[in-house]
Amino acid sequence: MILPCRIRQARNRVDSLPLALLIVALLALQTAHTRGQDAVASPFEASGAGWLPAIPLQITAGVEAGYDDNPVLSNVPEASWFTRENVVLTYDRPGGATELYLLGVGRFSQFFDVSGQDETAGNVTMGLTHYFSTRLSLYASVYGAYQTEPNFQSDVGPENVRAAYFYTNDILALTYHLTSRLSSVTTYTFQRVKYEESSLGSFQDRFQNTFGEQIQFSLTSRTNLLANYRYEVINYDTAPTDSTTNYVLGGFDHRLTEHLVIHALGGEAFRSVENVGDRADPYMEGSLGYVSSNHSLIWTTSYGFEAPNSQGVSVRQTLRTGVVLNWGLTSRLNSTTGIYYHHDDNSGAGTQDSFDLSVGLRYTINKHFTFGLNYAHTTQGSLGSTPGYSRNRYFAGLTYTY
Repeated sequence: MILPCRIRQARNRVDSLPLALLIVALLALQTAHTRGQDAVASPFEASGAGWLPAIPLQITAGVEAGYDDNPVLSNVPEASWFTRENVVLTYDRPGGATELYLLGVGRFSQFFDVSGQDETAGNVTMGLTHYFSTRLSLYASVYGAYQTEPNFQSDVGPENVRAAYFYTNDILALTYHLTSRLSSVTTYTFQRVKYEESSLGSFQDRFQNTFGEQIQFSLTSRTNLLANYRYEVINYDTAPTDSTTNYVLGGFDHRLTEHLVIHALGGEAFRSVENVGDRADPYMEGSLGYVSSNHSLIWTTSYGFEAPNSQGVSVRQTLRTGVVLNWGLTSRLNSTTGIYYHHDDNSGAGTQDSFDLSVGLRYTINKHFTFGLNYAHTTQGSLGSTPGYSRNRYFAGLTYTY
């Protein structure tokens, strides 16, 4: 697990407590009405506009219009024109003993030619790092989303339906440096999936709790060796597929260059599934990150157990990979590309492949206005009697940053 490092920056400061309370209140009001998941890049990230002076707060509002050739995710497509409004609010307070980051996204979509497909969605992300001392630090991350569109980036639920659901993924991590080279990271991760439709919730609604302990040894100034243990408990609301899993893993983090970092972790996963029994299978995860002044690339890959996303499946093994590339073509023009693919091996039900691609261009007109042009493609394979589908979306829009 890679935790954020402490970076000191000179920045104008103000009394942040009243402002933080205001932001939390605004986010609470926004998410009570809409929650959801942002696309590959948030508008405020793509716009290239700087922070407001002295106050680390930014608000971006935008409107988009486009064409969707299969909003109902059917093997018999029914196309529609649509519009979408977006509101993004961020608060970023780096430096000092406590670092805080907040992001709130609201999204409202209307389809003109098909009924029942309009979406009100949004999400809230919070990241907090507190340094008790030079040896001890705490990291907390909270992500909550309410949306209708399926999620191709992580293991949430079925990808062949548009259905409203709530999802949260929350992390607590305590890092302690035993010596200058040896440190421990104790983690707790909580996940919750809840669908509004009872037919989907009957086999998807669940709680997931994961406890972990990782020992890191700094072999060189560029390389850390990792020994990792995790204990995962998944409890379903109604489905008889509760499980416990023990992960025994080893790996490394290595900085190849100033800009290029590799993370690799692998080992064995021992899972016990209700009404199925015990089994052991390999598990691996890895990432490659490259960040420079005008472009970045993040590639993540994993293989192992995931929660089944089809009814009647008790064990699902997934190879999942994704790449996000941001490139500043000029001082005003920025491109973003996201590619996600995963292959599922569903016990007793066969295999299934999913592919999701998004490409976007952002042109900064001035410090307030940004024009965006986007394309998205999805291909979902069939599984048993459930047919697959193909989907293409074309849309453009304008955003205004306060």
